[in-house]
Amino acid sequence: MYELHRAIGHVLRSIEYSDTEVLLDSACGGEGKLIRLYGGGLAGGDSALASVDAALVVNGEIRVVIEIEFSDVPPLYLCGKAFAAALSNHHVREKTRIPLGDRMMFIQVIQYLNEQPLSWPGDKVRRKGKKTSKLPQYVYLEREINKLLQDTRSRVRRYVFHYGFSESFALGGSDARALKKDILDFLPLVRHFSTQDAKPTCEL
Repeated sequence: MYELHRAIGHVLRSIEYSDTEVLLDSACGGEGKLIRLYGGGLAGGDSALASVDAALVVNGEIRVVIEIEFSDVPPLYLCGKAFAAALSNHHVREKTRIPLGDRMMFIQVIQYLNEQPLSWPGDKVRRKGKKTSKLPQYVYLEREINKLLQDTRSRVRRYVFHYGFSESFALGGSDARALKKDILDFLPLVRHFSTQDAKPTCEL
């Protein structure tokens, strides 16, 4: 049932980037602990906003959050997960508070409706062009969420979705490579801005 989750876990573990730790829930091959995101100053039931499947901690801050969804989920559900992460500010692991970075990437990996890829016209969609009735909505949603995140100066600065199934995310597969590329393209931007004292001349 969680073959896709475990495949994504292997992809994240294969990322080589300095000062980076991978957090995985049990479905992704982790230690069985939930990756809960909290708002407010202290961890507690009232401030728990979301549980996610995986996260990347870079230099002591969560910079990438990954959520894995089953096929054909409603766009409203995707919005809820993305904005719950944007409203959160920390995770607690073994009584240690891990802050969410002020510039984060939120990734949703959506399982194929079935395991038969179907190409979709358009360069942007080609890497994600798999058969689903909701794919055009997801593409629209990705674009509009990114616009809104820029306007509101949210801590989530980039939102992307990927489509696939366990075999397509096997190490070396095209979907695995696309996921790694999105993450590795984003992380240097985070590091660049975190080391600048002056106001950056461009935004994520």
